[in-house]
Amino acid sequence: MLDVAIVGGGPVGATVAALTAPAGLSVGVFEARAAPSGDRRILALSHASRERLEEALAWPAASATPILSIHISQRGGPGRTLLEAREQGLPALGYTVPYAALEAALGARLGDAGIAVRYGAACASLRLEPEAAHIALSGGEGVSARLVVIADGGTSASRIPGIAFAGKDYGQQAIVGAVHVDRPHAGRAYERFTPEGPLALLPVGEGYALVWTAAPAKAEELLALGDGAFLAALQEAFGDRAGRFTRIEGRGAFPLKLRTINTPVALRTAIVGNAAQALHPVAGQGLNLGLRDAAALADLLRASEPAEVGSARMLDAYRAARRRDASRGVAFTDFLVGAFADGRRVPTWGRGLALAALDLFPPARRLLAERMIHGSPS
Repeated sequence: MLDVAIVGGGPVGATVAALTAPAGLSVGVFEARAAPSGDRRILALSHASRERLEEALAWPAASATPILSIHISQRGGPGRTLLEAREQGLPALGYTVPYAALEAALGARLGDAGIAVRYGAACASLRLEPEAAHIALSGGEGVSARLVVIADGGTSASRIPGIAFAGKDYGQQAIVGAVHVDRPHAGRAYERFTPEGPLALLPVGEGYALVWTAAPAKAEELLALGDGAFLAALQEAFGDRAGRFTRIEGRGAFPLKLRTINTPVALRTAIVGNAAQALHPVAGQGLNLGLRDAAALADLLRASEPAEVGSARMLDAYRAARRRDASRGVAFTDFLVGAFADGRRVPTWGRGLALAALDLFPPARRLLAERMIHGSPS
């Protein structure tokens, strides 16, 4: 019997395993995919997430682009503010990292630690008992563990009696792609709020990762445009503060929804990352919140005797440790989406005054940056 069985070998599940490795517990990771994904997505990680991944010996330094400042503004109204790493006393507010690079770094770390990742091993069913959790894998094999960690996006959690999800469909699509401009980005990211939703540019290499929120019909229309027409539409929506857009690559889109779980624990079970909460990408909080889940759970595993792993006492401690940060992370992103969606004159000027106040009042600006980097510790 394993001490810890992790269902889902993505960044959050693999980070739980990597951070738990020094405890000497027996850990297995079970991933439904047949092999590492090589996913081309760009991840936005806070400086605090970098520190956690460095602790896990899995920080992909060579592939990371630092975010030195974040320019926040709104379209069609006044006000702007600028968050800067130097004001926080940090080398960077955050970083962009290719998913595949983080996946490779975590995989190498787990290999060095002797933690096996079983690919092609989806969780077919779960049976939870007071003494152990029992997993039936898709190939017919069974695995038992003192604690099962669900990090597969929520598929397995939905099978557990008493676990329920609440959701909200934002009625939006996120258009993503890689864009290039005619001037260096100097490590600056942009978050521009429009009546249709936020539009973000994140520095990656010598260009930017684009996340452009639009209604589904508008997103379909934009994706159907040729590259030149798409860049012209982007320039009109964003303005020229980052320069002139010269090239777009790898366009795609996905729907934006909020999903939250009623409790992140069950008998002999902890639920982490997107399996517990899936957020709107505004302010880049989703994966960072999941990595804080991973770190909190690993802290408890390292501090527990083997016999205590997966106990009600340990799981109650995990739930208490994550309650405040998780709920505030969900509320923060949901508030931002709603607060900037109203294009009427009075709300627009009110938001402008709030942004201007942030720019003029450094303590408030530092507090916002601290919240984005570290979350809300319990």
